[in-house]
Order: sequence, then structure tokens, then C-alpha cells
Amino acid sequence: MEGTAITRRDSDKRTGLERFSDRIVLLTGLCVLAMTLMVSYDVLMRYFLDDPQLFVDDLTSFLLVAVIFLGAGPVFYKGGHIRVDLVTNRLKPRTQRRMRVITLCIGIALLGIVTYETVVSTVGAFQTGRVSAVMNYPLWMGMIFIPLGLILMVFFMAVQLVKEMKGRAEKSREEPKEISMEISH
Repeated sequence: MEGTAITRRDSDKRTGLERFSDRIVLLTGLCVLAMTLMVSYDVLMRYFLDDPQLFVDDLTSFLLVAVIFLGAGPVFYKGGHIRVDLVTNRLKPRTQRRMRVITLCIGIALLGIVTYETVVSTVGAFQTGRVSAVMNYPLWMGMIFIPLGLILMVFFMAVQLVKEMKGRAEKSREEPKEISMEISH
């Protein structure tokens, strides 16, 4: 009972952005679970009944795209991407912050271009009725996760940019927590 009260108080301290990020991470985790179950089902059907499940190839491909692109923004927000900071760690904190502002602006601009192009590609797949090779599923259903994930990434980068410009870069600059800690909460 006491542990529950502590957990509730800790979760009340989280910002709406942290809860939003956690929900996206949960969604991508559920996608991984669905992929695991589908692949296991396919393997069992192939092995025991010699009946491959063709839909699994297409659906797991779509879900893999969702996991990768939807998960990128929250991972960035939590400081989980790999950073090479051999040179920047030797700079003064003010210079480091300026460098982060510059790189975030460049990153947002480049992701904006890529996002636009993926939206155009997704809309084109929708309009032309492009389908997958195996089960003839509409390709736009899998492709839509790319621009959505990129938009999330731009959003989280913009949040970090605002923090950097205000000089309040906080949690996302800390070392990421161990996975075991994340799972236990």
C-alpha cells in the first residue's frame, strides 16, 4: 500500500510532456509485443502444420517502421541517443549550449525537409493505391508512421531547443537511466 502511494506521488510530479513520451514508449513496446506474438505464431504454424502465415511479413514490417520512427522522439527526449562529445565536453558550458542550439536548429530544419518528403510519398502511395507485395495491404498504412515519427522527433527537438535557449537544459542532458530501472517502475 505504501509503495503505491509513493509511486502515485512520483507520477504526479511528472510533466505532461513526460507522460506523453511514456505513452509513446508504451505504444512502441506493445508493437514489439505484437510483432513477437505474430512471428511466434508464424513459426509454430510453419513448423507444426506446414502452413506459413503470409500476413505476418507485411504486418511486422509495418509495426517495425512504427517502433523505429515513433520511438525516436521519446528516446531523444530522455537523452537516450548516442552522442559523441569528445570535443564538446572540452568547451565552456556557454559555448556548449550555443553549439546545441545550432545543431538543434540544423536538425529541425533537415527533419522538416525529410518530413515533408515522406508526407508527399505517403500521400502518393495513398492516392495511387500502392499495395504490399505479399498480402496487398495498402502501403500508406505502414508509411504513415514515418512522417508521424519525424513530426514527433521535431516536436521533442523543438522542446529541447526552447530549453537550451532559456538556459534550462535539464533531464534530457542527464545520463539515461538503466533499462532495468525503467522497467521496474
